[in-house]
Amino acid sequence: MKTPATLPRKCLAALAGTVLISLSAACAAEEQPTEQLDPDTQTVDEIIEQADKVHPATLYQLAGQLMAQGRRDEAVKWFYVGQLRYRFLLAANPSARAKDEPLFASLSESVGRPVNEYAFGDVDAAVKEIDAALAWDAANPNAITPKDGHAAELAELRAGLQKMRDDMVAQKDLIRETRTRNGLENR
Repeated sequence: MKTPATLPRKCLAALAGTVLISLSAACAAEEQPTEQLDPDTQTVDEIIEQADKVHPATLYQLAGQLMAQGRRDEAVKWFYVGQLRYRFLLAANPSARAKDEPLFASLSESVGRPVNEYAFGDVDAAVKEIDAALAWDAANPNAITPKDGHAAELAELRAGLQKMRDDMVAQKDLIRETRTRNGLENR
């Protein structure tokens, strides 16, 4: 006969087992571990060497560090590599959205705003760096979100970035005029 004292312990044991099984399943579903770089202790060149293996947030941090070092055109390229790969991570892994969307939004504002403010000051240079970002992404594997199995999502995101680039070229004069009106530098 079960006493009231043993019943809760057995329920707790069963609940704990269920939680452990759920956690194990969640961990098994996580992406394969990749080499972890600490962007705070690595040089930008060390991060660039390992860029195909890092989380897209690290690529945003890389872009911010490049901006701070005055390597602004490179920052544009790596920002767009990071943005493309972060959008791909979110598109290919809907379960990652709750965890990653707030960080993606924050990085897009804190890093993306200054990068884009600089980039749109010279549309031709920005287009060159966006093309370099697309070429780098196409030529390199993605250890965080493997490209195979999610080709449609990747193609859609790449097409979106290409359309943005094409729109920039088509609206180059308007971009310059708007920046002048807003007191922003055109290079």
